[in-house]
Amino acid sequence: MAHQTDPPTPARPVALVTGASSGIGEQFARRYAREGYDLVLVARSVDVLQTLADGLAAEHGVAVQVHGADLADAADVAALTVRIADDLPRIDHLVNCAGVSPEGDLADADERALRRMVDLNVTALTLLTRAAVVRMRAAGHGTIVNVASAAAHQPMPHLAAYAASKSYVLMLTEALSEENRAHGLRIFAVSPGDTETPMNAGPAKNKRQPEQVVDTTWKAFSGRKPSVVDGRANSILATVSTRILPKRFGLRTAERMMRHKA
Repeated sequence: MAHQTDPPTPARPVALVTGASSGIGEQFARRYAREGYDLVLVARSVDVLQTLADGLAAEHGVAVQVHGADLADAADVAALTVRIADDLPRIDHLVNCAGVSPEGDLADADERALRRMVDLNVTALTLLTRAAVVRMRAAGHGTIVNVASAAAHQPMPHLAAYAASKSYVLMLTEALSEENRAHGLRIFAVSPGDTETPMNAGPAKNKRQPEQVVDTTWKAFSGRKPSVVDGRANSILATVSTRILPKRFGLRTAERMMRHKA
């Protein structure tokens, strides 16, 4: 469901951001607006998106469209891929930020919640990325940012399915980065750690802020790395867990760290 305000203009670059109603996605929308991009904002919460869109358009003089969609729904994903492929006058950046993070042991998980997580974190992201790649290859340029997670770098007991879904995002994105380099596309993943968002609202020390994740991403635009980790501590932990610790020791350490989520 698309709510029309002013349509994107061919003269300005266009960024499409999923999960834009709150948290990291909202901060991506705010940053793109400040940088002079027209926007297409995607989330289920249409009223919240419309309020954000109206504010950004008034403050920054950019065109902001709202596209209401549940990206765990195949029909909504199909409609958005058509919009990316055919309906927008241009698309310069795609940020796949929408996602869910069910916690607990797999044995205790609700089957519908698991299906929703895979549909959103894996299937929707893959199909939207494909649609953007096709459009951007034809244009000879474009940038795609897929939001993974620090959990993508290490198997996570008690958060196993979520971590695996984000590992998929990381591996897919890194492969696509190289696959599309010769076509002029910049594709990379950003992996936030513990960040202050509605999806991660529990108490914790030293949480990162969504704005910091966006800043990390912005700095990576001009680079060539296929993935970046937000925050020095998170980056060190990802390096240690993937390159230094023996697998069994890493798993036992992760289990102790995540036991409270069982």
